[in-house]
Amino acid sequence: MSNKPLPSLPPPLHNYHALTPQIHHHVPSHFLIPATDPCLIYTSRYLDLYPHTPQLVLESTVADMLFASDTSQARAFTPAREVLTRAEGTGGLVFHVFSNGGAQTLGRLLVSMPRPQGWVMRALVLDSCPGDGTLRRSADAIMFSLPRAWVFVVFGGIVVYAICAVIRILDLVFGIPSVVRVSRRRLLDVELIGREVPRLYLYGKKDRMIWWEDVRRHAEHARQKGYVTVDEVLFEEGSHCAYVLKDGEEYWHAITSLIDGETLSR
Repeated sequence: MSNKPLPSLPPPLHNYHALTPQIHHHVPSHFLIPATDPCLIYTSRYLDLYPHTPQLVLESTVADMLFASDTSQARAFTPAREVLTRAEGTGGLVFHVFSNGGAQTLGRLLVSMPRPQGWVMRALVLDSCPGDGTLRRSADAIMFSLPRAWVFVVFGGIVVYAICAVIRILDLVFGIPSVVRVSRRRLLDVELIGREVPRLYLYGKKDRMIWWEDVRRHAEHARQKGYVTVDEVLFEEGSHCAYVLKDGEEYWHAITSLIDGETLSR
């Protein structure tokens, strides 16, 4: 285990306790997955809306998505599980998930939790996910998270497309499901997420990473599985994981309505 100090966090995450370099806890139950610099928009707003509510921020990386296993991720989630365990007897936990990486992280976190769980999931927010893992979209989503330096754009693209092609072949030819398909399935697993847990899908027609039709189809499958409350907001404008920048009022109205137990009118 490294003795190097954990990296300092930019405001407002400087108020968060770094449990690991990828898990940050704020105690003033919202959970945001994953966390990158743009997540400050969301953590700040949650602090405004629910100033006395703790937040737990989990980050995921490209390496986590492509190479990590359930077992290795379970070890990495140990500090997060300890925080979740301490949430027993509270008003419930709200999970806010971003993109396929966040969907995968949530699925692996839930799988790693002991049964029965002592805490209650109050609501689930799915922003720009889940997709369905086509080759081009998967590669584009990974490239989106890489640095903008030319070396990553040129050589990273070749490597990413090669890896995604192998994963696609394993899925279609050998029946080994991709991490995206596994995460889609886990989001509909009633043993992991009970049918009584309300969920909200936030997605858009101009998303270049995730087809909006894939997200809508997943919402329909959730209804078919018997989930009681399945709300959707389809944004005409805005990009992947950035709809809050185009229509923050509608974005946060949908989320607070879900948390407060209100049904969105369609």
